[in-house]
Amino acid sequence: MNPNIGREVRLGRVVDRDSGKTLIVPLDHGVIMGPIRGIKDPVETVGKVADGGANAAMFQTGLGKVIVPEHGNRLGIIYTLTNSCTMRYNQLLLSTVRQAVRDGADAVAIRTWVGSDHERTALSNFQMAADECLRWGMPILAVNYFVEEKREARGGLKESIKHAARVAAEMGADMVKTVYTGSIDTFQEVVATCPVPVVMAGGPKTDDPRDLLQMVFDAMQAGAAGVAIGRNVWQARDPAATVRALGAIIHHGASVDQAMTYVRS
Repeated sequence: MNPNIGREVRLGRVVDRDSGKTLIVPLDHGVIMGPIRGIKDPVETVGKVADGGANAAMFQTGLGKVIVPEHGNRLGIIYTLTNSCTMRYNQLLLSTVRQAVRDGADAVAIRTWVGSDHERTALSNFQMAADECLRWGMPILAVNYFVEEKREARGGLKESIKHAARVAAEMGADMVKTVYTGSIDTFQEVVATCPVPVVMAGGPKTDDPRDLLQMVFDAMQAGAAGVAIGRNVWQARDPAATVRALGAIIHHGASVDQAMTYVRS
């Protein structure tokens, strides 16, 4: 039997089988931000994004006991294993791969701030989780960013994000989520120099859905494997419609104008 069959089956529940792309909605913000607008009721929120056709939802393991029974058969489940209540760069390992396997999750996510003073702990946590993921056939999504205050010293936004993405691949990630670099050309460099699929993060909250859809369209043109967008989905006026608009671009190659028809209706 193929020792990676479990990993392949789980990835098949996170990545769209037809397009080969993914639309992930993270709502693991509650640990550091609290019950902010859009995720006050996480079960309801996951229901809305599932209605819109999201491929996966990503959340802290403790929410699994209320979300998975309601929506675990409607979309892929990604457990976030790391977080921090007050110190963004100091990501603590709060759960285990074994718990994710036990609960039926389809992937785990670990966040790393490259260049942080806590880098040694972060990379050690990643290595331990990656080893467990190989043992259990669990895909790992690396959420890798570069410390903002150190980007210029590393050569600017593009070079620092290329570095962060490459670290994820070198550590054994199956996919990496990282920030958009601002243009198709520069994000193409990130994708081209990362040996594993790159998923674009949603970035800061925007009030204009066209801005969001344009960024997603450009990222897909640059070769992104999909997106992982939180606040710009569940703080939108209609989260399900926003997911449908994003899916039209990601999975069906729609233009921004075509995708806008979903959020206007």
